Amino acid sequence: MNKRIHYLDWLRFLAVFLGLVFHSGRPFDNWPWLIKGPELGWITFFNEALTTVRLPLLFFVSGAATIFVLKKMVKDYTLDRMIRLLIPLGMGVLLIVPPQHYIERISLPPSDPQHFSGNYWQFLSGPWLHGGAYPLSSLRTEHLWYLLYLFIFSLLALPIFLYLRSAGGLALWARLERWFMAVSWRVWLLVVLPAIGISLLPLIFRSHPGLVQDLENLLFFFFVYVLGFALFHKPRLLESIFSQRKLFAWVGLVLVIGKAYLFTVVWKHDTFSPGISLQNFELYWLLRNLAALCVVFAALGYAHRYLNRPSPFLEHARHWVYPFYIWHQSVIVVLGYFVLKLAWPAWLLYGLLMLSALVVTVALSELVQHSALSRFLFGIHRRSGRKSATALLETSKKLR
Repeated sequence: MNKRIHYLDWLRFLAVFLGLVFHSGRPFDNWPWLIKGPELGWITFFNEALTTVRLPLLFFVSGAATIFVLKKMVKDYTLDRMIRLLIPLGMGVLLIVPPQHYIERISLPPSDPQHFSGNYWQFLSGPWLHGGAYPLSSLRTEHLWYLLYLFIFSLLALPIFLYLRSAGGLALWARLERWFMAVSWRVWLLVVLPAIGISLLPLIFRSHPGLVQDLENLLFFFFVYVLGFALFHKPRLLESIFSQRKLFAWVGLVLVIGKAYLFTVVWKHDTFSPGISLQNFELYWLLRNLAALCVVFAALGYAHRYLNRPSPFLEHARHWVYPFYIWHQSVIVVLGYFVLKLAWPAWLLYGLLMLSALVVTVALSELVQHSALSRFLFGIHRRSGRKSATALLETSKKLR
């Protein structure tokens, strides 16, 4: 597969944009977060529905995009992943994320022992630098955890990817394709079996939340990541998914709404609190897994049908994806600190915050494009069709 897949670029851009929509609503839902404003009744329901699909979609598209990284020499793969993921992660943790912690600390009431009243530079030289047992031990990744786990997934999945590219792997995948495509309903096994299997972890360990919750979540994301690669490595099976896009969309919509309703209206408390029953916890993950896979498949089908064409906007905007993701949450938190001081209705504050965050994040993402140093730090390369690691290494040499 040598040509760009335009609808995958659109889906990746959509998944990153949904992150901005989701985090713009966090100050107004009833879950704890870095900054909080007046509660907006429907936002918790909306965010519960949104969080069901945005990260699975992002990991799926990331897995599919890995094909382009591996299409040349394998020896460049690990280096490419380090440069494009670990360097932006390190830069973001040191430069982009700290303003979030500063805003969080100064937003706390003075009676809170974590409240901080100094300026940003005092915060950096004080609590941020020396807030732990040793310097910089209080560093947090916040939303950039995605880059860390994407790097880990890319290494863990490499033996699987290499096997799928081998003669034995190609033969096995060809047999699986023929079996799945022989009867239309069999493609649904790609939804049902993983969703049920992965959601059984709490029952197996008889424990929640904590480690089991993290393992279940990461195992599902890892499966979605590998599935994205497998389906696009030899994309014949995608035809069955595309042909059933309407059914996937309806089933996914019902599951997303049902999950959000159960866990924001019926039970009305934190899904992951110790008080929730193990059965409810199990149901949460089962519905999440089923809904996410259905919506991802539906999105694939509709994007393939309506968005599979080049666009001047897309050709430019696809380079925004990395910086957009890295910038967006810090922009929301900083702008939110000032927006929430306005005596406006909650829905107007939400709209203003989301719109202003979108404008500023796009502007910053565009600004990143105009410097070799910033492109390197944000993991961007513009040389489609060449080895990404080589391109980025050439950029790094120019900076010396």
